Amino acid sequence: MFTLKYKDDLFKFILSVFVLSVVLIFLISVIIILYYSYPSVIRYGISFLWTKEWNPPKEVFGALTFIAGTFIVTFLALLFAIPFSFGIGIFLQEYCPYFLRGIFTVIVEMLAGIPSVVFGVWGVLTIVPWLRESVEPFFDAHFSSIPFLKVEENIGYGILAASIIVAFMILPIISSITKDSLASVPKLAKDGALAMGATKLDVIKDVSLPYALNGIYGGIILGFGRAIGETIAVVLLIGNQAVVPKSLFSVGYTISSLLANTFTFAVISPIYASAEVELALVLLLTSLIVNIIGRNILNRVIGGRFSRSQFGGG
Repeated sequence: MFTLKYKDDLFKFILSVFVLSVVLIFLISVIIILYYSYPSVIRYGISFLWTKEWNPPKEVFGALTFIAGTFIVTFLALLFAIPFSFGIGIFLQEYCPYFLRGIFTVIVEMLAGIPSVVFGVWGVLTIVPWLRESVEPFFDAHFSSIPFLKVEENIGYGILAASIIVAFMILPIISSITKDSLASVPKLAKDGALAMGATKLDVIKDVSLPYALNGIYGGIILGFGRAIGETIAVVLLIGNQAVVPKSLFSVGYTISSLLANTFTFAVISPIYASAEVELALVLLLTSLIVNIIGRNILNRVIGGRFSRSQFGGG
């Protein structure tokens, strides 16, 4: 009996070490980022966030250009990816023939493991020429009077190209988690709804999706995390010009692509390096804030929806 208890305590201790190690690594990373960004925070203050100029020779640094590029690319990618991801997840779980479900699921999940540089090269070879030769001339001819659809330079590279590729990159993550979340819905709940006369669409809309909401939300957050920090594919496609994008077809710059392009030689100047680390801090804080806000919204939705029994309680 003593030996069994000893083994159980040892196993519990090992698992605790694993968890504490992850927490410790995260805290150390935060402390290092805070330490190296401190000179920039003190020198430029909160105005760092809304200053557009980024001029290393004059040691004038502002993050607005890169924050704008990052958020525009991220939210456009989510806007493109979420409807397709929901559709793929719902089809694979609810409508796909059983003998094909495994094959399609493996293919979708394999897409999540493709290196980002491969997506970037594919975008340069396919998406950029398509935008330059077909999409941009069409919008220039028919929608040039709309500011956010105006084509400034017909080059194919820019915000839209980067957003499309990032959407492809996060689509497998959201769709796979959507499918797995729908698979966790109790069969008894779905069969009960069908027995009461609900159609399959009604069951998906009123039973499966509400039940799987927590998991789907997690998939979207994971997709957001990958999109906001995506680097190599964005470097290849966004145009890498430090300007605030004015339309879908403008070139731009994101925080991660700036760090990838310039951090190796930014370290020669302490304040330059500190400003770039502060940009990394902005990315980190953004991810944390989005997670906290999203979790609070989700708790309110679930609390209101499940305050009474979800499946027919009174």
